[in-house]
Amino acid sequence: LSSYYRFTRIGSMIFMVHDLSDVPIDMSKLANFVKWKTTTIVCFVTMVLMWIVTRLVIFPFVICGSVLTESYQFLVEKGKMDPALHEAYFAFFYFLLGSLVLLHITWFIILLRIGWTLVSKGETHDYSEHKNGEKQKSS
Repeated sequence: LSSYYRFTRIGSMIFMVHDLSDVPIDMSKLANFVKWKTTTIVCFVTMVLMWIVTRLVIFPFVICGSVLTESYQFLVEKGKMDPALHEAYFAFFYFLLGSLVLLHITWFIILLRIGWTLVSKGETHDYSEHKNGEKQKSS
């Protein structure tokens, strides 16, 4: 059904934006794992910049903006979708896209907290590998 109504295009764009910004995340985790502090910092800065560009600029303003302004024209006027079906389903899709934008903002705030710890304390530990109550080792 999603291929029939051309929903795969927006899904492919969302995957591409996320995959582009995931590369520096993995590089930063790897550099932190092998205790390369300078490489960890460079990868972290690259990750934050890629996050800003892809998930806080391109995704909400280009991709979501296109969905909000051009979806009716593309799917109903030029495509095969019934206008009633567009009205029925797209409120839900708008909600999902908006939720993803809010998650990106939340995760960005977490990244800023990690960056603040990196700058203020010089610690490069990975917060995702520690459980509640476990002591964290400084690098």
